Amino acid sequence: MKRLVLVAAVTMLMLGCGGDNANQYGNNTDVIPSNYITSKEIINPVYGRDAPVKGESRIDPITGTKITRLTDSSELDGTDDALIVYSRYTPENTSGQYFLAFGSNSTSSWLVERETGDVIAEVLSMNDHSIGESHEVRWDISGNFPNRLYYRDGMSFYRVDLVSRENEDNDESVYSFEHELLKDFSSLVPTSAKIYNDVEGDSSNDSDHWAFMAVHYDGITFVVDAFIHFQVSTGDTHIMRPEDLANTNLDLEKDKGYFSYRPNMVEVSPLGTGIVIHMGRKWDDVDYGGTGILYIDTWFDGPHLWPLDFDHAKQAPVKISVGETHAGWSFDEAGREMFVSQNNRTDKLDAIYVSGPDSGYANKLEVADHGDFGWSNGFHYGKMPLSKSGWAFINTYSNVNSDSHESDWAADQFIMIKLEDEGNNPIIWRVAPNYNEYTGNYRDEAPAAINTQGNRIYATSNWGGLLPNREVFVFELPSNWNTVLE
Repeated sequence: MKRLVLVAAVTMLMLGCGGDNANQYGNNTDVIPSNYITSKEIINPVYGRDAPVKGESRIDPITGTKITRLTDSSELDGTDDALIVYSRYTPENTSGQYFLAFGSNSTSSWLVERETGDVIAEVLSMNDHSIGESHEVRWDISGNFPNRLYYRDGMSFYRVDLVSRENEDNDESVYSFEHELLKDFSSLVPTSAKIYNDVEGDSSNDSDHWAFMAVHYDGITFVVDAFIHFQVSTGDTHIMRPEDLANTNLDLEKDKGYFSYRPNMVEVSPLGTGIVIHMGRKWDDVDYGGTGILYIDTWFDGPHLWPLDFDHAKQAPVKISVGETHAGWSFDEAGREMFVSQNNRTDKLDAIYVSGPDSGYANKLEVADHGDFGWSNGFHYGKMPLSKSGWAFINTYSNVNSDSHESDWAADQFIMIKLEDEGNNPIIWRVAPNYNEYTGNYRDEAPAAINTQGNRIYATSNWGGLLPNREVFVFELPSNWNTVLE
């Protein structure tokens, strides 16, 4: 089933910036600067008298990082903000030509050309309605189809290709979205109303393997009827229902007709090794008088990596974190997948292999201590590309005006940390302050994501509160930063 949606390109006027801050869209061939700050002195952002306008670049005077404002949300219909919503998937396509900006209503998104700032089009569904964060719009990150997107809507999963052609009447390009229905799961899980990963999850790096929950609404919350793996290239589908857990440590689930717990999210590991079901820590449920005692030390006690086909008899799920906390992905120096997460039981930053003889929570590598970064800091972890193996990406947020705030060296920054035991004092590169003010609003947690080349960080920022809303900024990194730091 295919359909074309024709959308004319929107050409935006570039705002002149002037002076030393002028940028500059267009091909950037200069050397990207960095002062490679690896010490722990406090870095204060220099906001200036006002926030940058769209297209303006500034250099952070301490770290040397080049920061450019990419959006003006007034150009986007129906939203006050232009957002990067999560750290776990990239807003930039693999060619670096386009990025996605999401609306504050979570149901809209726009395709923007990175080098010019032109808003190409709003991303629409096959049925011509807006889609965005809640529809889990993702780029194809295999490198084979740079202008391809995926999204879910209801019980269906779609692919959409951006096609451009020259308009014969003028010099502008005309863009079209070519949609294809990849799978309708309705007949497989007829009790469910929608499939989703619960917004944060991503596919494997070849964009071939996808994970979903099939859920229905019970009047209070969404209840999971089944977990799903779908492979795009083959059309293979694997489904795990409660009855499939009979004669396991989750045997008590088998007769319920739905799963007792809804995880925070589901996702596929970067190399497609398995599916992570982000279940919470059942010890907490016990503390609050819940029924979690029945699930302690089962496969529902904390995030586990399940085989793609859910054949737990062949490969038992591997526990890879203590609970459904902030987490991301990295690779070790040999290119093995490592799940990176914030351990709220030990207050450590854990890096854990998801497969192999040394995999699992019992073999966790403790890279850093929360207290060292400052107790008032919150953390988000990115999904690092294979080309930057051996490193984890962290962005922090802290309410500096709160009575509980500490004047700590790691507050409100983008940080790369070497994946080594904390006793070895891993290298910590503070890329730059995130130039954002956080006062408790969820959208102001400075969400940021790194691209598939590992040389650009996209972030949502209000520029220290000088902006009345939120805009997308890009922080540019030297392409060889990992080599330099080594």
